[in-house]
Amino acid sequence: MEQKIWYIKKTGGLFSSLSEEEHEWLAEISKMVTCRRKHQFYLSDELSDKIYLVKEGKVRLGRVNQDGDEITLDVLGPGEIFGELALTDEQQRSHFAEATEDSLVCIFPRDKFQKFLVEHQELTFKVMKLIGFRLREMESRLQDLTYQSVAERVRTALIRLAEKHGIPEAGGKVRLSITQKDIAYLVGATRESVAEELGLLKRAGLVETSYRSLLLPNLETLRQ
Repeated sequence: MEQKIWYIKKTGGLFSSLSEEEHEWLAEISKMVTCRRKHQFYLSDELSDKIYLVKEGKVRLGRVNQDGDEITLDVLGPGEIFGELALTDEQQRSHFAEATEDSLVCIFPRDKFQKFLVEHQELTFKVMKLIGFRLREMESRLQDLTYQSVAERVRTALIRLAEKHGIPEAGGKVRLSITQKDIAYLVGATRESVAEELGLLKRAGLVETSYRSLLLPNLETLRQ
């Protein structure tokens, strides 16, 4: 129980205004689950009845297009929630969610979480704001897939991931725990075309590759 409370408090802004008793209540109604990489929390069209909080690891949100190809909509890390559209009129999931690495996730039943929101208007406002932001982000991602070249999409994806999930290293370098396949899903391209673009960036000194990770030596130069 104490571990659950600690993780809920660690989410920062979303639950920061809650009291100790309210943190305890959220911990009581939640279920903490450890899962391995590739674990699927839900698929498209499944019942939308739970809200999830990432405690450790990373979770990928995605869709399958008409051609059967997977497209990544977002990658979430510790302190972020997903499945929040269950709090709107969504009855069935519009996307899937899976762990991209070994993860620890807290799961809230929709009915109990909604009851909690009714009693906490400030938290309701934060969650609705989050939903709006997430929808705009997904719309932006889909526009990128439509109008940007593969090279532009790869660079944009690396910058966004570095800003959100990058691990700072010595000399201003930033490390990303990600594979070429993950990037391909994220930018809506083949693994081969992503490998080609990463090769060009590597020769330009903007990317260093290693097993299941990338190192960005100079993020500012990549932005330019």
